[in-house]
Formats: sequence, C-alpha cells, structure tokens
Amino acid sequence: METSIIAGVIQELITGVQVVGYIRGATVAGFTVMILDWLLTFEMEVPFIWQAPWTTMKVLYLLERYVPFIDVTLAVFFLFADGLPVEICGILYRCVAWMFFCRIAIANLVFTLRTWIVWEKHPRVGLGLLIFYISTWVVVAVPFGLYLQTVTFIDVTVPHLLGCAKQSPSTIFSISFAASMVYNTVIRAVSVFRSGANSSLMRVIYRDGILYYIYMFIISFLNFLVIFKLSNEYVDLLLTMERVLQSVLACRVVLHIRQEGQKITQIGILLDTQT
Repeated sequence: METSIIAGVIQELITGVQVVGYIRGATVAGFTVMILDWLLTFEMEVPFIWQAPWTTMKVLYLLERYVPFIDVTLAVFFLFADGLPVEICGILYRCVAWMFFCRIAIANLVFTLRTWIVWEKHPRVGLGLLIFYISTWVVVAVPFGLYLQTVTFIDVTVPHLLGCAKQSPSTIFSISFAASMVYNTVIRAVSVFRSGANSSLMRVIYRDGILYYIYMFIISFLNFLVIFKLSNEYVDLLLTMERVLQSVLACRVVLHIRQEGQKITQIGILLDTQT
C-alpha cells in the first residue's frame, strides 16, 4: 500500500515536470517571437511611431508593443524561478494574467478602430462597435476573473524543475476564449460587409484584417481545445504565444497603415509638383 502511494506521487511528479517543460518551451518560444519581431520592425517604428505626432493610436501602439516586454518577461521568470513563496507565486501569476487581459483588450481595440476606419468613421457604426466591444470584454473578463480565483499554488521543493507549482481546477476560462473568437469573427464580418474600396490603403487594411483574423482564430481555437482536451495543467501552454501574436499583429497593422498612408502622401506631393 505504501509502495503504491509512493509510486503514485513519483508518477505525478514526473507528469508535472513534463508539463512544466512543455509550458516553458512554448513560453520561451513566444518570448523569442516577440524580440525577433521588434528587431525586424524597429526600423519602421522610428519614423512611423516615435517621430510621429502623439495620437490615440500612437499611445495604443506603444502600450501594445512595450508592455509585453514586462508581462512576458514576468511569465518567463514565473516559470523558471525557484524557491518563491506560494503567496508571491499567486501575486505574480495574477499580475501577469491581468496584464495579458488588458493587452488583449487593447489589441482588439486597435482592430475595432481599424474596422471603424473601413466604415469611414460612421457615427452609428462607431457607437455599435463601442457597445459590442464593451459588452464582449465584460463577458471575457467575468469568467477570466472567476478562473483566477480558483488558481492556487502548492509548495513543491524540486529545484530547477517546477518553479511555481500551480493548481487550476476550473475550465471556466474557456468561455473567455470562445467570446474572443466570436468577437473577432463579428468584427471581421463587419469589415468584409463594407469591402469594395479600391484604394491602396483600404487594400492594406483588408489584407491585414484577414491575416489577423486567421492567425488569432487558430491560436484561440487551439487554446480552447487545450483547455477541454488536455488536463488543467496545460491551460497556460499557449497563452504567452497568443498574447505575443496579438501584440505582433496589432502593431504590424498600425505600421502598415502608416506606411501606406505615407506612400499616398508622397505620391500626392509628387503629382502636385508636376502640375
């Protein structure tokens, strides 16, 4: 009897170490994508963001681009830190989680504003998008907050193997992913309904919108499947990658729109000088 209990504990420990290894790998991969994309786009960022006048979109861009350097770094620290008290683990995890939530909300706000631009900033469309945005993120926030209340941490002394050992018995978090997928689908449908503009700027907006929708729907759906098909220990497996992709895609949309806007302005100036 005692031998079987010890064997069970050892098996749980082995499983826990394997799960943490998978999550660490996925988190480091997300961190790498974040750094690489920043390096690849910084040359565009200087003229289109840093040297541009201060606007709402510039503020949203800077938040979406540079806040991830804080919360993703904290997520890596959370997974690799040894010997942290369970209270610190809890505070750190919830801090990273709510930063993640706020950044996802900002990224979706960027694409909501993009959709409003497609509709030529029509007041009624803007009001409808605002109401839909607020109501959706209330639906996302409530199960997200309830999930965080169920998360607990246990004191496991296994140096360099487990970091903060988390227990999360609830799968209510999946509602947040479902609501996010519905929101992205509706926003994309609203954009497509307005399609037909032939300007180069509108083509860039439509193209980036389609790519964003495809990438984010896939990663959200995969997160949804992970929560339901795998054990609760895997709930954090793709979260860092999702929030990194949200940041990368939202920032690239802003940069591409501003880049195309500059091209149009330069062409206009060139035509004026030739007439």
